[in-house]
Amino acid sequence: MDLVLRIGPFLILAITFVLLFVRTRRTSSEIGHKAYGFGTSGRQRLAQWLFRLSIAAGLLVTGIHAAGIDSIVIWPLPEEGNGFWLTLAGFIGATAGAVLTVYASSDMGRRWRVGVPDQAPDTLVTSGLFRFSRNPTFAGMLMIALGLAVAVPADLMVLAAFAFWVACEVQVRDEEAFLLSAFGNEYHDYMARVGRWF
Repeated sequence: MDLVLRIGPFLILAITFVLLFVRTRRTSSEIGHKAYGFGTSGRQRLAQWLFRLSIAAGLLVTGIHAAGIDSIVIWPLPEEGNGFWLTLAGFIGATAGAVLTVYASSDMGRRWRVGVPDQAPDTLVTSGLFRFSRNPTFAGMLMIALGLAVAVPADLMVLAAFAFWVACEVQVRDEEAFLLSAFGNEYHDYMARVGRWF
């Protein structure tokens, strides 16, 4: 179990990242244009860079942790109260977040997008997990970030989780504005029925 808790956090983050990257490439191919775009606004550039930096920091920290050399490169937070059960809880939370993220992204099918794209999808996704949350993919990603910060409680991991949360908050609000302009009353009614997170 110790090996799982040491290597698992890196694998969760790396596999989820790869699966979403592949999904984005596949969707771009299916729709004939990029499914990836962060626009040109300062807010979008901020979100994009915070996402990139937090994922890179998360991969670095969990990779170092997996290699068993935490004390050489990163500065772990004090481990008082961070015993086996807290580490296990963080790992389980991150795993649940990864499953939610991948499942929610598959609910979108051809409508999967990363960032605010140049073109809106052809229809609004309100089925599957989107019946319960307007942002189940982001909710899953936030669960990953929080779970990893608990499972690998290094200061850089906590900072990465915080940066990811800020990026999600910016991105969700920009996407809401984009979807309101693209789908009008349909999205407005959806917002009234379904909460932003849960």
